[in-house]
Amino acid sequence: MIVEILGAKMLSPYVNLSHFVWTTQIAITLVALACGYYVGGRLADRSQNPGGLYRALLAAAGYLVLTVRICEPVAYWCLNFKLAVGSLLASAILFFVPLAVLAMTGPFLIRVVTSSVDGVGSTAGTLIAIGTLGSFAGTICSGYLMLPLLPNSVSMYLTAAALTLISAGYFAFFNRQSHAPLATAAALGLGIALLAGRAPARHYADFIERFRGNSHFGDLQVLERRDGNLRLLSNDNLIQNTYDPIRKQSVSTFTHMLAGLARAYTTNVNDVLCIGLGVGIVLMEFVCRGARVNVVEINPTVVPN
Repeated sequence: MIVEILGAKMLSPYVNLSHFVWTTQIAITLVALACGYYVGGRLADRSQNPGGLYRALLAAAGYLVLTVRICEPVAYWCLNFKLAVGSLLASAILFFVPLAVLAMTGPFLIRVVTSSVDGVGSTAGTLIAIGTLGSFAGTICSGYLMLPLLPNSVSMYLTAAALTLISAGYFAFFNRQSHAPLATAAALGLGIALLAGRAPARHYADFIERFRGNSHFGDLQVLERRDGNLRLLSNDNLIQNTYDPIRKQSVSTFTHMLAGLARAYTTNVNDVLCIGLGVGIVLMEFVCRGARVNVVEINPTVVPN
């Protein structure tokens, strides 16, 4: 669930969060789960050695790290197609493999822990219940902690790090016959730590990035023209509003129309309170007309509180 939700948010700056994106992300997740369940069951019938499963988890962790690095070029390449097809391709290229590998764990564990046919029903039911509760925990963790508090890249690195630690723990304490998987896990963990601590540098010809970060609203960014006379508020790479720091007002027509709409419902506006993303820009209209304004701006980089 963490990979599914994070995957949609990683793609949203390039293909937006239309119904195509969520449809393709859910569809690719379901197909990956089906393939993983099938392959995991076949492999479990051949051998019940958990070493192969933990090696697969290690490979999934490495692939998740790779998704962070290749997400942008893959997404831009997929934009050469129509949105429905491009979003499907991007989701499949980036997330099908790790999701399928993670799905292999369910049938494999059922086969390993089942001691007799008589108890297979309760064993499968218990493992499925635990997996479902884990999906619930992952959903809550990604939606309430990772997405609003951490960049998407860091969240994905942490997910890969968790898989790496699980795999490393198995090879360190339960299977010491081969040192190669443990060394691979250590190298991957070191690489994740280095990548997570280094923010990607972005350079623009005519603008300076004043702010960038995740929030409940998605990826927020404030760009300011190098001459200092224009700021852009972007949400998932879509410009939501503009602001002139010199005149202290928006230069977007729809902002002035919003202020006019408020006056259409209440002609005598004397006191104004507005809370939200970029609303300080809207309320400058009321300041110019003499109204008393109280502004609570979610992103003070746009308009200081």
